[in-house]
Amino acid sequence: MIQNERSKRNVMKKNMLLLITVLILSLLFAVYAAQTDKVQASLPENTTPNDVAPGQPGEKQEDLLAEREELEKQRKEQLGEFYLPLPPLGQERTINTVKAKALYLTGHVAGFSFDEDNVNYYAEYISSISGQSQGPADTSRIAKINKLEKALAICNSTEINALVIDIKNDNGLVVWNSDIEIVNQIKSNWNTPFKNYEKLMDYLKEKGIYCIARIVAFKDPYFAAQKSDHAIQLKTGGAYKDRSGVVWVNPFDEYVWKYLIAISREAALRGFDEVQFDYVRFPDSAKYYNPITEFPGRDNRDKDEGIEDFLKYARKELEPYQVHVSADVFGIITRSWDDKPEDIGQTWRKIANHVDYICPMIYPSHYSAGLYGYQVPDQQPYRVSMLSLIEALERNAAQKEPGIIRAWYQGFTAPWIKGHINYDAKAISDQIVAGMELGVDEYIIWNASNNYDPRIFFYHDRINKNIRKSGEDLLLRSPEATIKKYLDAEKNRRNNVLYLLTPIAERQDDYDEFVVEMEKRQLVLKNYRVLGVEDNGDGTYTATVKGDYHSGLGTAALEEAKYKIILEKDVYKVIKPEIVWEAAQ
Repeated sequence: MIQNERSKRNVMKKNMLLLITVLILSLLFAVYAAQTDKVQASLPENTTPNDVAPGQPGEKQEDLLAEREELEKQRKEQLGEFYLPLPPLGQERTINTVKAKALYLTGHVAGFSFDEDNVNYYAEYISSISGQSQGPADTSRIAKINKLEKALAICNSTEINALVIDIKNDNGLVVWNSDIEIVNQIKSNWNTPFKNYEKLMDYLKEKGIYCIARIVAFKDPYFAAQKSDHAIQLKTGGAYKDRSGVVWVNPFDEYVWKYLIAISREAALRGFDEVQFDYVRFPDSAKYYNPITEFPGRDNRDKDEGIEDFLKYARKELEPYQVHVSADVFGIITRSWDDKPEDIGQTWRKIANHVDYICPMIYPSHYSAGLYGYQVPDQQPYRVSMLSLIEALERNAAQKEPGIIRAWYQGFTAPWIKGHINYDAKAISDQIVAGMELGVDEYIIWNASNNYDPRIFFYHDRINKNIRKSGEDLLLRSPEATIKKYLDAEKNRRNNVLYLLTPIAERQDDYDEFVVEMEKRQLVLKNYRVLGVEDNGDGTYTATVKGDYHSGLGTAALEEAKYKIILEKDVYKVIKPEIVWEAAQ
């Protein structure tokens, strides 16, 4: 019996020693892992664990910190009053991407206090009126819910998953306390409605709501008043004021660019996923002011080249901050070409190729009488949105890697328009429906007062999923309509249409070079007749054409010429057959 008790005690001792050993080893491993994680977190973005010298994590970390400190010294010297640091070592983030469906908020509304109980209450109210939850809607507290709480509730209970928030507004004011020297010098943040931004930003991150910083670019009366040398200049001296009395900064001025990028960097450092430049253009009424103004730093560039250069610069400078870059553009540029006739610096391809998102403001109220065939475009939210987005899609399909189209839709009634309609939830959502039917599934609703009816977003049963007939492309265009449009463009020498209808690999990327080549050939189609269009069974078509070409190379009679029609980016393009010239002219 005694022997058995001794054996039991020995076994217990051995088990205890084994348990202690395991605990010690586990503790040592945890300390090692924590140290390794700490070192890895301090490494630059592309550094891997293999880049850390074995057994020397402390030394490696010190080297990295020393290199970063030296780099920041150099950046401070280079950037001066525009300086902001790079994201801290170990806190670099992965760029966030979503299909954004967004509401616009002013900095004032974004700065409201909000109670999560109120947000949840209003979200439940939305669920009730949408039919998602059972029972009557509780309206007892609606009067107490502020605009921010309503917007957050819409994000929580509908498809809205993003907010566009003013960080630098239409008056040129920065909406929060800033760490940027020049902002504090000129006091462009003297009014800071969004100074307590941390609470909202933390909430948005917690809820997975995509954050877009709206930065008004070149319409900046405050900066222009404080730094008048950087405003658009009158030839007679002084700064130019537009017809509303607003002074604009000079979009060719790189000093202004640095100011905008500094504010953008701060937005990124404070948690925004995207920087969106609005008023990234020159003033309108260009015919009036062009003869009387000058733009220091222009260097013989066209206005749209200046805007293009700014966006290239912005994208490059913001790259280390892991944010998307977007640009708002006039709705009219979905149909205009080469910044004409507006002359405000906005040409679709020169913007789309240098941003992640291009955001046309296709508000029906902003189109003049007769456009798209409607005397009062404001009365046609669905059709105007449909037609303008078709134009935008066609332009995007002509570029290799353009930004994604994310449309601004009209969320307001325009009483200044004779014959206007009330933009209720149905009228507003008609625009969304048009976009969804075309595959444009990102959008932003603009309402300057930030009043949004949640019923806007109960539209899904109205989407026509069969809007494209068999054989039609993304633009709802048939192969027969495509070949006719192409041949009409050749006949009338409409180079911009030919550029859009020619496959990217079959022509020059740059439109100006394309035009030079076309003008060199002086190609004119005198007459034509489409004899038939045949489906090849592989997604392509062959059009048989009879016609006569003339150019500096001679003449060519087409008896049964074969034009190939292909899909490129889901849009039909035309490949012209080789022409055999018969005689020199």
